[in-house]
Amino acid sequence: MPYPVTPEFNEKMQALERRVLAKAVIDYTDPFLDQSIQVAANEEANASYPAQVADSLAEPFAKIASLDGSCNLDGTYHLAPRNAEEAATHQMGWWGHQLAGIGGAFSTPCPTLTVTHEPRPIHTLKVVGDSKRAEWPVDFRIDLYALDGTLLRAETVTGNTDVAWSATLPAPVLDVAKQVLTITRWSHAGRQAKVLEFFTSIQETYLAGDLVSFNLLEESEVSHASVPIGNISANEVAISLSNKSRKFSIDNDQSPLKGLLKVNRKVRLWIGVETSQGVEWVPLGVFWTLDDWDSPDDKLQATVTARDRLELLRKGTYQSSQVLTNVSLGALAEIVLQDAGLAPSEYHIDTALYSVIVPYAWFQPVSHREALRLIAEAGLAVVYCDRLGVVRMEAFGSVGEEVAMDFASRRDYFRTRTPVRPSQVINEVIVTTQPLRPATSPEEVYRSNQPISIAAGQTVAVTVHYNAPPVIETVASLESPPSGVSIVGAEYYAWGAEVAIHNANGSAQQVTLVINGKPLSVMNKERAVARDEQSIIENAVLRYEFPANHLIQSLTQAQTIADTLLASAKDPRRDIEIDWRGSPALLLGDRIRVKGADYHVTANEIEWAGSLRETTTARRVI
Repeated sequence: MPYPVTPEFNEKMQALERRVLAKAVIDYTDPFLDQSIQVAANEEANASYPAQVADSLAEPFAKIASLDGSCNLDGTYHLAPRNAEEAATHQMGWWGHQLAGIGGAFSTPCPTLTVTHEPRPIHTLKVVGDSKRAEWPVDFRIDLYALDGTLLRAETVTGNTDVAWSATLPAPVLDVAKQVLTITRWSHAGRQAKVLEFFTSIQETYLAGDLVSFNLLEESEVSHASVPIGNISANEVAISLSNKSRKFSIDNDQSPLKGLLKVNRKVRLWIGVETSQGVEWVPLGVFWTLDDWDSPDDKLQATVTARDRLELLRKGTYQSSQVLTNVSLGALAEIVLQDAGLAPSEYHIDTALYSVIVPYAWFQPVSHREALRLIAEAGLAVVYCDRLGVVRMEAFGSVGEEVAMDFASRRDYFRTRTPVRPSQVINEVIVTTQPLRPATSPEEVYRSNQPISIAAGQTVAVTVHYNAPPVIETVASLESPPSGVSIVGAEYYAWGAEVAIHNANGSAQQVTLVINGKPLSVMNKERAVARDEQSIIENAVLRYEFPANHLIQSLTQAQTIADTLLASAKDPRRDIEIDWRGSPALLLGDRIRVKGADYHVTANEIEWAGSLRETTTARRVI
C-alpha cells in the first residue's frame, strides 16, 4: 500500500507545474547514542530514573502516586515504574527524597542533579518539572563547568512560575563538560523535587535554503541480486547543507555544533507540498550519520552520509544465543531484535515466518544484522527499514496486490529500461538440509588448557567456547578443587559459557574447569532439488547451490526454498527501471503498472535539489 496521503497531495505531485518542499531534522545530542552523557543525583526517591532527564521526553506517562500525602483514591494516580525495563516505556524522570518545608523550601543539602558529557557549547538552559502533577522548581541555580572543574557560568533563578522553564543565553558558553542543577525551593510544600528534563538536547530543522540537496537510495533487495531471498540492505542518504555561516566547520570554536558533528547522529527526512490545509509532509525515513562531516573551506556546503537502523544492527553483537527447540523463525527474529534493544513497535515480522518451525535454533556470536539475514534466508524473506524507521521482515511474495500507481502514458515518466540479465538465470536449484541431532549421553565439551589461577578472596569470570557447538544440557564443574574454591555462577549459551569461580581461601589457588553437555551434530543431510527441464534444454544446466544454513533442517523447508527460487530465477530477470518525476507516496513493495504489466517496487532512488526526480526499480509479477 502506498503511503497514505490526501487526494490534494497527489494532485499537487502530479501537476505539470509543482513546487516540492523538503525538510531534514538532525538530532545532534541523541542520549541513546551519545555515551558521554552521564546523570547523577545526590538524593533519590524509592522510584526514580535520573537518566530520563536527558532523553528529550518532557512529559511523565501519568500522574504518579507518592506517599507524601498528596494523593487521592480518585483513579487519576498511577504507580511509578517498578524497574528499568518498565521505565523504558513509562517516563517518570528524577524524583528527590527530601520533602520541601514551609513555603516549599528545601533544607541543605538541597536536591541536586548533575549531568556530565563531552565538552560542548551551551546555548540554552532548560528545567522541566512535572506537568501531570503541576509541580515545578521555583528557586534554583544552574552551574556550568569546564572539564577541569572551572566554573564557566552560574544562572540563578528565583520566583519561577513555569512547569517548563527555559532561557537562551546571551552568548554561548563554550566547552561545557558538566551542568549542575540545585533546587532550593519547590512549588508545593511537603513534596519532593521532580524533574523530567534538564539537559538541553540540540536538534535543528533544515528547510529550503539551509537544505541544499539530498540523494536517497532505499531498497528491499540488494541491487542486481539474482536471488531475492535473504537480502538485507541498509537504506542510505547523502545530504548537503548550507555552510555559509561556517557552523559545520570543524575549526569554528563559536559554532553551536562544536564537538557534536559525530557518527550516529539521528537524521529524519520529509518531502512535502503546500496544500489548502498547510504543508503536507511524507516521511522518507530515519537514518544515522556514518562518518565525518565534509565541510571543505573552498565550498559553502557541508555533506554527510547516513544509513538506517540496519547499519546500527550490523555494529551490535548477538552473543546470548541459547539452543531453542521447535521455535518459529518469527519468534527467533523477535529474540534477536529485542536483544538489539528494539521495542515491538520498532519492528514488523511477516506472519508467514511464524509457520516455519526449526527443531534446533541457535547462533554463534554474530552481529544482529547477520542473525536476521540467516533467519530471512531460511524463511524466504527480505529485511529492510520502512519510512518510519521500522525494521520489516517480509516473506517473499508478501507485497501489495492493489495497483498503487499506474504509469499509463509517456507523460508519467521520462524513460523506462528493461535490462535483460541472462547471466542471472537459474534452472536447477539445490538446497541441502542441516538436521541436528543431540548426543545420546553427556560428554566433555570443554576443559581448560591450563589451570586457572584465582587470587585469595577473589572471583574470576571465565568465558569459554565449546569444542563443537552447539551444546545443550551443559554443566560446569571443577576437577578436584581445593577446599574453599567453587563455582558461584554460570550462564550457558549455545556456543559457550560464562563461569564465575570464587576462592574463599587466604592464598591463591589453581583449578581446572570442565564442562560436560550434549553436542548437537549435523547428521543425515538431505538434498532438495528443483529443475526446469525446458530451460535446461534451451540454456543447459545453470545450477545454483543454496548456501549452507543451519536453520534449514527439514526436507520440506528445503524443497519450498528450492521451488520458490526456481520460479523466480528460471527466466531472465524481468525488472524495469523507470525515470520519472517522483512521489514520496510510492513505497517499497508497492504494486505498480507500467504499459499494462504489473511490477513490485524493489528500490527507489530519490533526488531532491529544489526539485524532485526519482528512479524506481521493480520486479515483474510472476
